[in-house]
Amino acid sequence: MIRLENMFPQAFLVGVTKMVDKDGTLETIQWLQEIGEELATLEGPGFEGAREDSINYLPICPFGSEITEFNEIYGHPAEFDDIVKKVYEMKKASDKPWEYPALTHALGVLQHSYSTKRAELAGAELYSLGSKSPKGDFKQFNEEAIEKVGISKETVGEMLDRAFYVYKIVYPDKE
Repeated sequence: MIRLENMFPQAFLVGVTKMVDKDGTLETIQWLQEIGEELATLEGPGFEGAREDSINYLPICPFGSEITEFNEIYGHPAEFDDIVKKVYEMKKASDKPWEYPALTHALGVLQHSYSTKRAELAGAELYSLGSKSPKGDFKQFNEEAIEKVGISKETVGEMLDRAFYVYKIVYPDKE
């Protein structure tokens, strides 16, 4: 049963599935990216979460409880998997795969665009190195980004033991 206070997040998640069905996966990905970027622009420059040197990590999973509750009520929608699969197809076809997020769920697209836009506004680039599913039972790595920034996959994995997203902050003018 949907609790009244969670109706809006649940409606948004239903809207994501309906958008995939109506307009397609690519259009839904672009829409989620636009939402993330708009929210970041409203929020302004900066970084969410905690930092260790130039590593930024989120010890909580944005949208995690909403996605978990949604999946418990409705089951895991195929449309969410379609979004993740499409992003990975785009990453594989790209000549800059390090610019893509390590995704464990569909709303990671929104979260990634939000975080990278806020970093951009702060004069930095943000590389998604890894993420962990909202329930904490699955880790995903962006091996191209890990290689690009020169951090070991083991280090990223250790950080994912205590975080849900791990990013590398790079200031291009300082390189």
